[in-house]
Amino acid sequence: MAKAATILSGRFERVGESGLDERKRVSLAKALESLKGALGDAAGVRFAVYVNEVGQILLSPEIAVPLHELWLYKNPDALAMVLRGLEQVGKSERLKDLGSFEKYADDEIE
Repeated sequence: MAKAATILSGRFERVGESGLDERKRVSLAKALESLKGALGDAAGVRFAVYVNEVGQILLSPEIAVPLHELWLYKNPDALAMVLRGLEQVGKSERLKDLGSFEKYADDEIE
């Protein structure tokens, strides 16, 4: 059975139109351009495809998360701490370059 989509916002904006090519593909170039801030260069983006009873199609962009990083997204407290730390680093004036730690690369870790 197909999984229903969770509509996160009912506000859709028309960004262009596209027809089917000879291989029945639709170009998403205009849509991706409008999402450039959120998706970056769109490398690794896949789309979940949903269709409703009147034939409307909803594409929801998704990016795969490596299994070894999944724990972070399942732990809202840890994710909030990481996001807070990244925000602090982005606007911190207290950062100090400590130089290279290369000389410690071969040290044994307890």
